[in-house]
Amino acid sequence: MQSFFVVSGENIELARDEVVAISKSYDRDMAYEIDSKLVITNSKVPWENIAQRATYVRTAGKIVDTFSDLFSELDLTLLHKSDTFACRAINLSSKRIDLSNIEKTVGGTIKQASGARVSLSNPALTVYLIFTVNQNYLGYSTKIPTQKRPKKIIKSPFELNWKLSRAMVNLSRLNEDEILCDPFCGTGTILLEAESIGIKSIGIDFDKKMCEVVKKNLVANGYNSKIINARYEHIKKIKDKIDGIVTDLPYGISSKSSESPKKLISDFISILPKKKKLALMCKKELADQIELKPAKRYEIYRHKSLTRTILIK
Repeated sequence: MQSFFVVSGENIELARDEVVAISKSYDRDMAYEIDSKLVITNSKVPWENIAQRATYVRTAGKIVDTFSDLFSELDLTLLHKSDTFACRAINLSSKRIDLSNIEKTVGGTIKQASGARVSLSNPALTVYLIFTVNQNYLGYSTKIPTQKRPKKIIKSPFELNWKLSRAMVNLSRLNEDEILCDPFCGTGTILLEAESIGIKSIGIDFDKKMCEVVKKNLVANGYNSKIINARYEHIKKIKDKIDGIVTDLPYGISSKSSESPKKLISDFISILPKKKKLALMCKKELADQIELKPAKRYEIYRHKSLTRTILIK
């Protein structure tokens, strides 16, 4: 099954890798190729499953054909049948392409051949013509339910934003059959994002008041992650119950620990259980000091005095 995913221009490398990581969490043998903002996967995983989990995917669907000459090679009989449709052209190449004219021309051909009605606002089927530097693709997508965002009834000014939290969960390659642990869970943003895509979670925090906050945020969404009031060393006691660790390491004002951030991170890394999936975020200055060989590293620029680093292993 060949699927396509067009990602946003926000954190492009991370966005592309997120799509691949989600697919690999279900299908280790999947293959993929990347072309600019386009990720194409060959996998048994339906595109809808990936699109619903991914943070930075803007358009997704099933690829049915490639073409070089739009009007002589396009085989529209390969498209899914539907009562209503819309035609969208996406230019990911450096060429100047009249997308509006292409949409009208191809849309007219589809309408005449199939008898389907055009519905730009609420089509049951969207036909995509994707132009890249290396290849052009014909694809389509059907409507999928919009996922409801988790509610956060109690927030903190220092908490990680939901997009990066969700992306880290996905980059960890955890799936619904596995359990995530956040040993510095704070107000629970990572736990909420994990639970929203069906991944069971365990949160740890040494601040008793913060544990009560995260419990309230979870209850507000009907989630039942287990929350443990303890230091991060508690991971050693539950290592056989978890499959991966996803966390935003505390620093500065956001950390109430008496330890320096450098020592806290060093001690934390030293007790990490082996052979667990891992996604960590911390300040770039601290990440440079971590003796860990991640499979991937991403730099997230926030402002001139703060660059966050995501480490994936």
